[in-house]
Amino acid sequence: MSFDSLALRLVAHEFRDALVGATIRHIEQANADTFSFKVGRGPQTHWLTLSAHSLHARAHLIEKPPPGQKQSYLADFLTTHLRRGTITAIEQLGWDRILKITVQPVSDDPIQPSPKALIAEFMGKYSNIILIDTADDRILESFKRIDETMSRHREILPGETYTLPPQQEKADPLTLDETAFIELVGGREQVSWRQLFNKIDGFSPTLAKEVVARATEVGLWAAYQQVVAYFDSARAAPQLFMDNGDPVAAAPLPLRQFPQAACEPFDTMSEALSAYYGAITLKAQTDSERRALTQALKRQGNLLQRKADGLCNDLERAEQADDYRIQGELLLANLHTITRGQEQVELQNYYSPELEMLSIPLNPEQTPSDNAQAYFKKYTKAKRGRSRILQLISDLEAEQETLRLYASKLETADTLEALQRLRAEFVKNGYIKASQHGKQKQDVGEGPFRRYTSTNGFQIYVGRNSLSNDLLLRQIAKPRDMWLHAKQIHGSHVIVRNPENRQDIPMPTLLQAAQLAAYYSKAHHASHVPVDYTWARYVVKRKGNVAGYVHYTREKTLYVEPAVPKSKV
Repeated sequence: MSFDSLALRLVAHEFRDALVGATIRHIEQANADTFSFKVGRGPQTHWLTLSAHSLHARAHLIEKPPPGQKQSYLADFLTTHLRRGTITAIEQLGWDRILKITVQPVSDDPIQPSPKALIAEFMGKYSNIILIDTADDRILESFKRIDETMSRHREILPGETYTLPPQQEKADPLTLDETAFIELVGGREQVSWRQLFNKIDGFSPTLAKEVVARATEVGLWAAYQQVVAYFDSARAAPQLFMDNGDPVAAAPLPLRQFPQAACEPFDTMSEALSAYYGAITLKAQTDSERRALTQALKRQGNLLQRKADGLCNDLERAEQADDYRIQGELLLANLHTITRGQEQVELQNYYSPELEMLSIPLNPEQTPSDNAQAYFKKYTKAKRGRSRILQLISDLEAEQETLRLYASKLETADTLEALQRLRAEFVKNGYIKASQHGKQKQDVGEGPFRRYTSTNGFQIYVGRNSLSNDLLLRQIAKPRDMWLHAKQIHGSHVIVRNPENRQDIPMPTLLQAAQLAAYYSKAHHASHVPVDYTWARYVVKRKGNVAGYVHYTREKTLYVEPAVPKSKV
C-alpha cells in the first residue's frame, strides 16, 4: 500500500501533537530523494523523514535517520532557511497527498523574516519537496524543478508562484451519505474498486479494494462505512501486513483483502509506516545484493569456461608430443636414407598398426641427425607444456568447484547479513571489486584456501579453516592428490595437486608442502614438526565428525621446520 491520503491524514494529526511548537535543529540528506529533520522541543527530540521517491514517497517519524550521504544543494538550502526555525502549523491540503509544514525562521536582524512553508507532494513519479515564502507563495527552491516543457499545468521554479496541482471532481468521503453513495455507484451492489477510486476523494486503490472485499459479507454501503470510520484518528488501528516475509501494506485498519497476511499492530501510524518502509528498503537491498552476487557468479563462471576452453585447445596441441617423438625416432632409424637439403621425407610409420607412410617436414639447412634432434626437443618442450597445462586445468576445476559451492551458499542465503558475508568472500576471491574505502590487506593467496607453487611446479593448496579444509578434502582433492597434515596437531589440511596421476610426488615438493602444514598448525613456533602424508584416497571424513576431523591410513611422516615457500600463486 502506497502512502495514501488516509495515511497522510493520520500522520499529519500525529505531527501536530509532536512537532508544532518545536524547533528544527538539524537537516540531513538520508539518500538521493529523502531528507531527515531533527526537531526538538526542550529535551524531547523527534526525527521527521520526508521522501520524494518515485515509488515510496512518504512522511512519518522515525527513531533515527539512516547513515546520511553527501549533502545536496537542497539540503544546504533548507538548512539555511529553516534551521532554528519553529514549526507553527502542519496540515494536509484538502484530500490531496500534500503536506504543508509552516516554519517561522529566526534571524539576528531586528526585522523578522516572513514564515516559510515546506510543501511535500506525495504523487508517485511527480513527488516533490518545495520551499515557499508564505508572504506571497513564491517558490524559493524545490527538489524537482519543473518548467513549461515538462508540464503545461504549472511550473515549479524559483520565483514562480506556488499553485496546487489540478483538482479532480470527486466526492468528499466524510460528507457522502447513503443516498449520494448509491447514486454514485449507480445503484449497484457490486462495483469494481476502480469506480470507487475514481469517484471518491482520498481513496487509494487499497482502500477501494478493501471496500469491495468487505462488501461480499456486509453489503457495499456497510463496507464503505466500516472503512471510512477509520478516517477518525481516534479509531485508527495502525498495522503492518506481511505475507511470507514480504511487506504487503501499512494501514490504519484491518485489511480483509489480505486474508493470508500476518499483521503486527503499532501505536501510531508513523511507527507502522516506518516498519513498512524499513521492510521494503531491507527487501530491496536484499534483492539488489542477491542480483549483484548472482551476476558476479555468472561472470566468473563465464570467465572460467572461457579459460577451460582455451586450456582444452592448448592440451590438444600439447598432446602432439608423442607425434614429435615418433617423427624423431623414425628419422633416427632412417638416417642412411635421408640427405641434407631435403624439405620432407616419406617414411613408413612402424609405430602404427597400419604401417602407413608418414610425411615428415625437414629443415633443408640441417643434417638428418640435427632434424631428428629438433623433433626430440619439440617433444620435450611439448611434454613439459602438457604437464603445466594439466596443472592449470586442475586449478581451474578447483575454482569451478568453489564457484559451485558459492552458488549453493547464495541459494540458501536468506538474509541481508548472510548475503553481505558472501559479498566479503566474493571480494576476497576477486569475483567483485572492493570498494575504495573498504579495501583491506588480504592474506597470501585468494579464495577459500591458500595456494602455492612448489619448486617442481606442483600446485599446493592449504585450508584456511575447518570449512575450507572440508572443501579441500571433499570437493577439490582427487584420489591421486597428496594429503598432508601436522601429526596429531590442530592445523590446516594441505593438498598437493597431481593431475598427471604420477606414482610419486618429488621430495622437494613434499618437503615444501610439509613445511606449509607445519607452519599453518598450532606447532608453527616449534623447530621441528612431524607431518603425516598419504594419498587423498586414504583420507576419510567420518559421518557426524566435527568439520575438519578425518581418519587416514597408509601414512608416512616427515619432520620439518615450519616455513612458507617463496613461490606462491
